[in-house]
Amino acid sequence: MKSRLQRLLSRRALLGNTALLALLAPVARQLKAHAAGPQSPRRVILIFSPNGPMRATGPASGTETDFTFHDWWQPLARHKAEGIFMSHMASTGAGKLTANGHALGGQTYGGYDAGANGDQYAQNGETIDQVIGKRLEQEGRAGMVRSLVWGNVANSQSGGTGDAFCASPGRNITPESSPTAAWAQLFTSFIGPGATPTESLAVVTRDRSALDFVIDDCEALKTALGSEGVALLDDHCTTLRTLEKNLTAPMLSGRACGRRTPPPDRDWPNPENRDLQTATFNDLIAITLACELSHVIAFQIGSQAARNKVAAKYGVPKSPKADSGDSGPAHHPWTHQPTSPEKMLAMRIFTTTYSRQVAALIDKLKSTNDALGKPLLDSTAVLWLSELGGDEKSEDPHITKSVPAVLFGNGQGTFKTGRYLRGPSESDYAEAGRQNAQLLVSLIQYMGLSDVNTVGVTGASGPLASLYA
Repeated sequence: MKSRLQRLLSRRALLGNTALLALLAPVARQLKAHAAGPQSPRRVILIFSPNGPMRATGPASGTETDFTFHDWWQPLARHKAEGIFMSHMASTGAGKLTANGHALGGQTYGGYDAGANGDQYAQNGETIDQVIGKRLEQEGRAGMVRSLVWGNVANSQSGGTGDAFCASPGRNITPESSPTAAWAQLFTSFIGPGATPTESLAVVTRDRSALDFVIDDCEALKTALGSEGVALLDDHCTTLRTLEKNLTAPMLSGRACGRRTPPPDRDWPNPENRDLQTATFNDLIAITLACELSHVIAFQIGSQAARNKVAAKYGVPKSPKADSGDSGPAHHPWTHQPTSPEKMLAMRIFTTTYSRQVAALIDKLKSTNDALGKPLLDSTAVLWLSELGGDEKSEDPHITKSVPAVLFGNGQGTFKTGRYLRGPSESDYAEAGRQNAQLLVSLIQYMGLSDVNTVGVTGASGPLASLYA
């Protein structure tokens, strides 16, 4: 006959079902962290902007610690202390991979050769948001959703050559461009489709009853253990209940996680709604991270070679028809025009608008606290990469050197911020492409994948050493 302890342990084996493990995984992660002291989970946001500045090399110039911002990137200046601002980099894999122009710049977050399935613009492998998200999911560190891909416009909405993030060779991910739909997809996975606040409370209450089952076992096991074991078990059970309350209370009250009502629907991809769309997505990103619904978010401002537009109030002049066949007040056709005051104005407006969008996201991450009461930016690394670069001396509409790169967040002390770094693309084009690949490796390793030392097929080895203190 089984002993009482054996019967209880057998009963606890019932907890091996997938649903209950999914429920208890956040508690288990918090319990593990509790043993070493409270620490926020690490998070990463990847931002892709289309085309390039064309007539400017990067966000700043000067020395590493004494630098000034280029006028087009001036909105980032208020976050100078929280960023690493890089110029003269190159598209990931430049000089190493068999691709160029948009076919290479579109692989910015993947690091693969172009040419999959006979399409020079198709991705040949997954981007790093997928690499990180899959590993976090395997290790039980992913939150409710292993990774998210959102954006201002998808390729189908902006007439480009492909979307910037990719699930597998030839399978670009269409980003969700509606904050309304993104909210519904994310929160219905937590509360159930069409659930009211009362029904949401019922769902959480039901799930908490499963934890009550675990607590009951904790109490029952005490009679089958010695005094030392009882002390350890009691501490474990008390911590489990405390953490469970801490996890569910913010979601029920909405105080820590923010607004729990969906944004009203509208024609979100319309350029006239772009500012509101961006602000709404920034709110949603902060809510997602604060609620630990996901720790990996990819965001494309526009797709590869996007015919990206902004609201008419910004005054982008209309481009004549370019050799690429497109025209109008859009980013891409202006990159194909010869230098003129009108082109410089257009390039300034687009780059400044993208900078303003990124700066507003950093504002949100600095002003939103996580469950431990710490600003999200303390534990979030935000990388903004442009598809292509820019050079005052070059008319090349597909320049893959002199690419700007910006990293925000010190990553819980991992990265040394408040600096400007000048890359080597003018003197060593191949090494510059390798440096951008190493920049991606740094983010992968920051997220706990310490065994990953390269990205795609770039041949890059290890992280970018200049990022660290």
